[in-house]
Amino acid sequence: MKKVLILGSGAGGTMVAAKLRKELDPLEWKITIIDDDEIHHYQPGWLFIPFGTYTAQDCMKPKRDFIPKGVDFVFDEVVGVNTDTRQVEGKKGKYNYDWLVIATGCKPVPQEIEGLEEWKPDPNSNVHTFFSLEGAVALYKR
Repeated sequence: MKKVLILGSGAGGTMVAAKLRKELDPLEWKITIIDDDEIHHYQPGWLFIPFGTYTAQDCMKPKRDFIPKGVDFVFDEVVGVNTDTRQVEGKKGKYNYDWLVIATGCKPVPQEIEGLEEWKPDPNSNVHTFFSLEGAVALYKR
């Protein structure tokens, strides 16, 4: 059996898994997603938390709810990829693959914006952003 291994179960990894599962014969292909976070954070929703449109809970859902049927989900943190042996090493195990998809996504990095690098989120401050779930909730409360 051939193995497709997808690193990351965000929007990209989940969409690739769904598309491949429809196209590849499950008797010939095993599809596995590895991710180190079981909760999907809908980052665009953080903008709406300060205005009361969404809550933090509205922006967080179990990733397993989005994994297509017939796709395995492994909760593990990837620590290495060996392309010579076609093996991914996680903290909990090793995973062989024939095809590897890296879909580890993106995350906000406000410290890369000049002027924000020294600023640290403080719930007691009058300065807040929606760059993190905690920051959006603090801004709503303020």
